[in-house]
Amino acid sequence: MNSSTENPRWAYVNGVFHPFAGASVPLEDRALEFSESLYEVVAVVRGKPFRLADHVARMQRGARELGLEEGVPSLARWEHMVGELWAREPHPTAILYAQLTGGTAAREHLPSPPPKPCFFAYLRPFPFPTPHRISQGIAAITVPESRWQRRDIKTTMLLPAVLAKKQALAKGAHEAIFVGEDGYVNEGASSNVCVVRGGVVVSPPPGNRLLEGVTLRAVRDLCAELAVPFHRRWVSLSDLKGADEVFITSTTTLIMPVVRLDGQPIGEGRPGAITLRLAYHFQKRFMGEENTPGSLQPF
Repeated sequence: MNSSTENPRWAYVNGVFHPFAGASVPLEDRALEFSESLYEVVAVVRGKPFRLADHVARMQRGARELGLEEGVPSLARWEHMVGELWAREPHPTAILYAQLTGGTAAREHLPSPPPKPCFFAYLRPFPFPTPHRISQGIAAITVPESRWQRRDIKTTMLLPAVLAKKQALAKGAHEAIFVGEDGYVNEGASSNVCVVRGGVVVSPPPGNRLLEGVTLRAVRDLCAELAVPFHRRWVSLSDLKGADEVFITSTTTLIMPVVRLDGQPIGEGRPGAITLRLAYHFQKRFMGEENTPGSLQPF
């Protein structure tokens, strides 16, 4: 689930399109010096952004918390930006990376007057997981929570997530799942976590402890359509390890089964029926019914 190594050719910076190779931010941008920055990653399939309004609303909420709301473009501006970037680089599947920074000023914690926020975005080709990849599932590990207390804000303070991902890689796993000191699951380093027990999908509730994922919202809606019970409640580490099924959700992994956790199998050690049913219907909606690969069959 890695992005393409092909660099974008265009970037959108503060309302203007620039060649990507020449686009930059100043050394004293507050994103670089203070991590005063928000970001969104949006899936784009044949030029259509997936649930774009949800991504924009989430950045707007975070920007209000940071006092940067003036820097977030309107939904209509986002739609224009995505359309123009895709027209210039029409990748079949791609991700839009968008970032809002606190702007540029002399390095002070609270510069006066506050600088104008900076917004930039670009489109990068991205190969989303195939049905075959989803049917294999992934391994994950658990790690102690080491991040700040406002994880509901999608900031670029991602060093703990990077370190957790490195731990996972060293153990032959794809994802690391953060567990709080109280023994309850928060989320993955770059994903939300769902467990299935007795036919019910359960995911930790929204709040300061985790980031409410756009893909997770889509899963909630899909469960309602398919009459699959979906509940939000806290999941203990023992609940996680003893679940019938576990899966993660994110923009880049879509719905991905977790078949091994901390070196031990989840359930029967292969993707479960409910996870695969959700993954099948999600991918049809994500890729478009008429564009679903012919080899894709109900899991």
